[in-house]
Amino acid sequence: MSLSERLFASAYDLLNMGVEGRLKEYRQQTAGQAQGEVLEIGGGTGANLPFYRPDVRLTVLEPNPHMAKRFRRRAARLGRQVTMVRERGEKMSFADESFDSVVTTLVLCTVDDLSKVVQEARRVLRPGGVFLFYEHVRSDSLTRRKWEDRLNPMWRFVTTGCNLNRDIEAVVRQSGFGAVDITAFDLSVGLPVTLPNIVGVART
Repeated sequence: MSLSERLFASAYDLLNMGVEGRLKEYRQQTAGQAQGEVLEIGGGTGANLPFYRPDVRLTVLEPNPHMAKRFRRRAARLGRQVTMVRERGEKMSFADESFDSVVTTLVLCTVDDLSKVVQEARRVLRPGGVFLFYEHVRSDSLTRRKWEDRLNPMWRFVTTGCNLNRDIEAVVRQSGFGAVDITAFDLSVGLPVTLPNIVGVART
């Protein structure tokens, strides 16, 4: 585990503090709608924990042990029982059709292989299951896309792996789900520019 990943885990909540109030609606539309056996890919420090229904059975995938440590602390404060698994989303050890809901929020920008993670999310879902996601995405504007491509190497370094220019919507739509519903919008994070975002659900 690199020093940058340790530092990023330590600073994550502080970095999010300024925007977290704007994200509650989208956490409610994702984590808040999950039911039954739930898998969250990339749980981070546990920002979604307050939004899960009391009756869900939650498993969390988090490869960064420093993030996982903070997640466990938050879960303990909230009295939530959580199964933590230190794996990456590209190759999960769960059997096919293990979960009723899979959740990601602001995670797919950081994974090594976006297509594999989404395919794995579909694989572990039961028939009738849902993949609930909230992510920032590549802009529709050609001018903005050029800037995203130029800035992305520096942005990835500063954020230990976040990508500005991923077309996550296209990948989800092309991953074999039975139905995909997505809402696209621009989110203000207190900067002179807004960021393109999507929130949606894909059904098996």
